[in-house]
Amino acid sequence: MRADAPLNVRLAGEIKGRALVRAVIVLAPFGLACAITANPLWLKVSLLAIATMIPEERLALTPQGVLLHGLTVIAGIYLLLFAQQVPALFVMACMLLAAGTIWIAAAGTKLRALGSWTFIPVLILANELGSPAEPHLDEALRFLPYLLIPLIPTFAVAVFKSRRARGNISGMRWFSRLGDFGPATSYGETMAAMVVGVGLAAALVEYNTMHHGQWMIWGAASVIAGTVDSARAKLRSRAIGVVAGVPLGIALGTFVIPHSGISVTVATLATFLTLVAFERYVVAYFFRCTLVALSIVLANQSVADALERLTHVLLGGAIGMASVIVFHIIAGNIQARTPQ
Repeated sequence: MRADAPLNVRLAGEIKGRALVRAVIVLAPFGLACAITANPLWLKVSLLAIATMIPEERLALTPQGVLLHGLTVIAGIYLLLFAQQVPALFVMACMLLAAGTIWIAAAGTKLRALGSWTFIPVLILANELGSPAEPHLDEALRFLPYLLIPLIPTFAVAVFKSRRARGNISGMRWFSRLGDFGPATSYGETMAAMVVGVGLAAALVEYNTMHHGQWMIWGAASVIAGTVDSARAKLRSRAIGVVAGVPLGIALGTFVIPHSGISVTVATLATFLTLVAFERYVVAYFFRCTLVALSIVLANQSVADALERLTHVLLGGAIGMASVIVFHIIAGNIQARTPQ
């Protein structure tokens, strides 16, 4: 794509049309259910539909694989829902989940999406569904039908694909139709950086009673991806996206787009579409931050809440980057002292 091409042409070149159409089809029923029932839970849990769709597409999950992934996410949500009542327990639960993402990815590079799209919806939905009051079991269980229904679209797609599948099938055919999951990788250094980075971010959130804490925790986890260079590149993309996107979203919500239930619904669903709709991460993250800030302003007219997206992402990213650098230095020193 030429740099001097018109903006609309360049933007069109960034869009993944097939993935966008599929995501619209998956999300539309949840937007409709929210509009008809005026129940915002349908909007919140629609994230789970996207979170199961992405691994199914990338890993060719079987119906059993989709169910296993979806039920694991739901179990993680309940773990954090109850753990958040005890700050130390919440921090340890976040560290455990973060370690799980690295452990999964270490088994094969293609499995990184599975690890990420287990941790992300767990963090976000536990925060969205959580309550300042201590949750009772019967109150928490009322969320279960809302969490199970988003698994249906991806499960149906996996059933359809499995019936059509022919040819090479891996020994993991009960879980995935892929021949392999890519090369395994060493994970000691990355695991240590992830556990410590996420632990520090979660502790900062819990012991300072910070709202939208999931942004800071995932902000730390998202930049910890293998090497110092890859972490630096991810942090740069996220910083550009959030610094440019949040002010734009606030401006649109304050001066341009009228406040209404429909506008909040559309902005929220559009936020989830950015998870699959763009080729480059920096473009996707810019639009995501714009839409998150817009949704917050449209929903409660709170610019301060929208600005937390900016501060939390940057601070979480800095924690993650520092953790990567520290453990890279430690690993280098250990390697230098180890006899060859």
